Amino acid sequence: MAFPSTQTFERSILLASLPNLSPPHFLDPAISWAAKHTRTRLVIVLFSRHFNVRQQATLSVLEHQAVSRTKSWDAVQKILMHVYVQATKMSQEIDNVLMDVDVVLKGLNEDLDSSLGNDMDICFRVTGGETYPIIIHLDNISYSSSSRIYCRSTP
Repeated sequence: MAFPSTQTFERSILLASLPNLSPPHFLDPAISWAAKHTRTRLVIVLFSRHFNVRQQATLSVLEHQAVSRTKSWDAVQKILMHVYVQATKMSQEIDNVLMDVDVVLKGLNEDLDSSLGNDMDICFRVTGGETYPIIIHLDNISYSSSSRIYCRSTP
């Protein structure tokens, strides 16, 4: 879906995946683009197998891939700091210093809070390792009974 590069939205959500625990420099263009086109609130959700939740004594394959958030705190902190600084840097560059930025880390075996997308105007999704956003309006996002967000491209 194309829209003018000058169009902005009050509240936006950006969904992306992380392949490892390194600061996600490859997401910088998408984060900057989303921040530049958001006025009030930007929520950035980062999915990774490294953030999977361990729930049982006998671990599934997804749970076995999880890392300890306390043992890996330095790496997790670098990811959070990098993403937050990238978004707030752009908001300051466009003189939007009051924009709220939230960064959420989610495992691939976790459900999202069903209210996370409430009142959002647009979803920015980074897919396939691409470093540019694929724009999907939130009216094309639905929630399953398990509270997972599904983004579908508009024709």
